[in-house]
Amino acid sequence: MRIGVDIDGVVSDSYRAWVRELNQHFGTNILELKNYDMHLDFGVSWEAMGKYFDDNVAHLFDIPQPVAGAKEGIDKLLREGHEVVYVTARSLEEEKHTVRWLEKYKIPYEQILFTSFQCKVEYALQWKLEIFLEDYLGNAQAISEAGIHVLLLDASYNKGELPSGITRCQDWREIIKEIRKRSFYPQSASM
Repeated sequence: MRIGVDIDGVVSDSYRAWVRELNQHFGTNILELKNYDMHLDFGVSWEAMGKYFDDNVAHLFDIPQPVAGAKEGIDKLLREGHEVVYVTARSLEEEKHTVRWLEKYKIPYEQILFTSFQCKVEYALQWKLEIFLEDYLGNAQAISEAGIHVLLLDASYNKGELPSGITRCQDWREIIKEIRKRSFYPQSASM
């Protein structure tokens, strides 16, 4: 299968690291995000949040750890013959930071598509992705409506009922299990 994989919140545990940094910068004490649009939780404008990220991009993209099980899950998918195409909202200007982080944690990559916060649907359709791993509910719904099944990695900011075409996964073990259901690999193989 050709699998689309988001980076932040799916492979990189970005939001946990960013919340710590943002609390320090803005003098807040946010424990977890309730909104994917972080500026809402921190009570600042989109512009103020954007400026902070622009001014600190190298640091902010370097500090997160991988999401638990992400590297092992991606390694397993590749060993089983799947193709992984990263589709990120990051901009092309952030490519060097993204590649450096992937290499730092030895996370394999071949194709990384940078959407610069544009809708991921066009990229998913152009690349003929068969399944998509995402954490942002808005993207998940749009991709699902385009006919691509989405595995939504559970997060504090994506709670609620899901429409058909989206399956919530608690962790990478569940992601691997769901992908195997949709492919020809046996269910009994362990992660």
